Amino acid sequence: MSLATTSGVSAGAAGGGGLAMAHQAQAIVRPAAQPPPGAEIPGSMGGPPVSVAALGADLVDKSQLSLKQVKNVSHLPIVAVDLYATDPMVASFPPKPSDPDLSLRATIVGKLQPDVSFIKSESSHKILKKYLSKDKSYEELRKSSIGSSNNGNIVTIHKPYQWMGMRRLQDTPVFVKENDNVVKATDKKLGSATAAISEEASLEGVHITNGTLDGVSSPNGDDFDRVVYKVRLSNSKKAVTMLPEEATNMILAVAQTSVARKNIIDEDPLDYPLSVAFPAWACHDTSLEAWMDSLPGAVFYQRSIAALCGAIQPGVNQTTRNALLDRITKVTKALLSEHQKRNDGTRFEYEPLVVLMGLTNDGIECTAVQVSDVQDSIPSCLFGNYKVVCNVSYPTKNGLTKVVACMQELHKIVGEVAPELDGPVAYVPYATNKDQLAGLAKSLESGREKLETWEKVPVLPARLDCVAIGAAVLAGVTHGRLARLITGKNNKPKPALAMQIHNVAPTAIGVRMSYEEGVWTPVKTIFDFDRRVPAGPYGLDFSAARCAAMLQVGAGDTLDWESDELDDAVDTAMKDVEGSKGIPKREAAALCFKLQIVQKLARDGEWINVGDESKPLTKIDNEGEDEKIFACEKVTIELSMNSVGVITQSHIGELETVVQALKTSRNSTIRYWIGIVLAIAFFGGFLVKSYCEERVFERDTKRLLAYYKHVVPGSMADGDEQNAKYLVWKYKGKANRLWKRLEKKYGSPVLQEHEWEDEEDAEEESEIENLDEENEDENENVEEEQDL
Repeated sequence: MSLATTSGVSAGAAGGGGLAMAHQAQAIVRPAAQPPPGAEIPGSMGGPPVSVAALGADLVDKSQLSLKQVKNVSHLPIVAVDLYATDPMVASFPPKPSDPDLSLRATIVGKLQPDVSFIKSESSHKILKKYLSKDKSYEELRKSSIGSSNNGNIVTIHKPYQWMGMRRLQDTPVFVKENDNVVKATDKKLGSATAAISEEASLEGVHITNGTLDGVSSPNGDDFDRVVYKVRLSNSKKAVTMLPEEATNMILAVAQTSVARKNIIDEDPLDYPLSVAFPAWACHDTSLEAWMDSLPGAVFYQRSIAALCGAIQPGVNQTTRNALLDRITKVTKALLSEHQKRNDGTRFEYEPLVVLMGLTNDGIECTAVQVSDVQDSIPSCLFGNYKVVCNVSYPTKNGLTKVVACMQELHKIVGEVAPELDGPVAYVPYATNKDQLAGLAKSLESGREKLETWEKVPVLPARLDCVAIGAAVLAGVTHGRLARLITGKNNKPKPALAMQIHNVAPTAIGVRMSYEEGVWTPVKTIFDFDRRVPAGPYGLDFSAARCAAMLQVGAGDTLDWESDELDDAVDTAMKDVEGSKGIPKREAAALCFKLQIVQKLARDGEWINVGDESKPLTKIDNEGEDEKIFACEKVTIELSMNSVGVITQSHIGELETVVQALKTSRNSTIRYWIGIVLAIAFFGGFLVKSYCEERVFERDTKRLLAYYKHVVPGSMADGDEQNAKYLVWKYKGKANRLWKRLEKKYGSPVLQEHEWEDEEDAEEESEIENLDEENEDENENVEEEQDL
């Protein structure tokens, strides 16, 4: 039986615009099935051996929470909210038990109104004003000021979460600005905020206009600006200024108090940890930043992942079947059977691909996800690994008209990024409204015929509460309440989070630059759609010299931004603006240079600004009351992106002025050459010293050998080179002592090697002279004898 006709939640409303309680929703037929047995799917994890002691370790997803944050709320249930749905729903996940329990399951609590309504009265006005100034509690506000949406004497704020973090009306995404309460902007920079504030006493009901974070000062076109609500509850009072974050927190408080009614815990319900799912088309950086600032300790997920996690949840009993799980099991077994028949010796590896299509009143998204790592022992996390392949989304009021376009775009992207995939096992439409789910399933059935090789893929609608249930389970994993054992180092099991999510970028991030007033470069994409996230940091290097060169060559005017000639011309021009002569040009270019971060929410959408334009090559020095702006030479900006599209920007390095940078460069050059000279002298000195010592060692060895040869010829020391080297080494630096000892021992001075040769020559000459004298004497004697 189709889930479109058997799944549903009754649409009752609680007091104060609250929840349809879970006891009103017991008629839900929750499809369930036994998960694919790991033993029948080689390559899967199957049911890992469970060690209660090991799984009791403190675990946390550090990309979203700290261990301290998790420990502080481990005794509280988690409140999961599918706020962006047509009919928002709330689910909860139980507190962390003292002993690990892998059977923990998320439960649906009920429906939630996406509005907050206030009673129109003077007393209601006073309570609201005191609540916003932190003088009244939420419970007092709920009892005295918040009313039911079916009461005629009320003022209602509709979907305030769509306006969270927005700076100005004119910079807000189009799908958000389609609101009857928006005060139309007339001034290009500030809109009609000034006029609206000056006429507060005449406003009626709720109006959205430009304001500031403090709610008092006038907007100045900077990052302190915010889109605010002007709420007037009494004709005798001026309108109250309220941020969208404050109105959203009131809606979430309804969800928290509804969960608290089902849990006997003596704690403030507003302390319950929150989990929120975001569709891809709503992942606007400024909005998500406001969510993170206003809800510290909350966790955020992509809505499509939460939907898949909720869609494959097995039932609480064995009497019902889950069509999606049955389909995954059937396809996997069929492929395994074919692989076994081939018997080619290869390992069977298969990760089922599921295509999800989500629809709300404000947009549509289509996501391709692969699941793997079957783990039977954790019913809430039957698959331990989710890998998103790609995502296509559109913010639109008529989502059904975009179904075919989404499917065709997704089919094309999957074929490009993962051509090895055979196709999905199923299309899974999900929505919180029965009529929307039925229409979406019908559109998928007719649209699949246009997709080559995907035309026979079955359409298996998900349960209406799948997103809320999935967000609760994902939060339970992030908070470390569900864990598994994995093989760590040395093949030893260690505890880990029960599920691992590999997301892709739901939006595209880029930058554009301005080198002269009013002229902007084309957008340079930094993180494109379907980029694996978290991503970054990605470094962007900017220099005053390059900015000056850009101005000198006429970038964007004389030369096209995308031309190859521009880079060559800039490299040549940079040589002309470097050094002390180019300081004025570099300073002027740095002061003029601007950077704007932009974001694209849909593939066919426009780039929208994220925050205000900045001047990264400048720094401000406050000297007393005076404010001076200095031009800087170089700066590096790093951009990062988290799993839901939040952009993080950081500056690397010191901001040195152009003059300081030139001095630093010169000093660096001088220090560089001095360092080289010192290094040469240092290491060269060692080389010279080593060379000299070696020469002295050889000279003394030869001197000692010559001494033994002439003083004690024929002895054991005569000609023993090793002994001579040892003695020279032993008396290294004390050679004179060695020579004196030898002279004392043998009674002969130690001469240099060449001096022994000179002495021998002298002795030979002396002998020759003596022989000559003897010959002369003999001759004289002979002569005398002859004479005699």
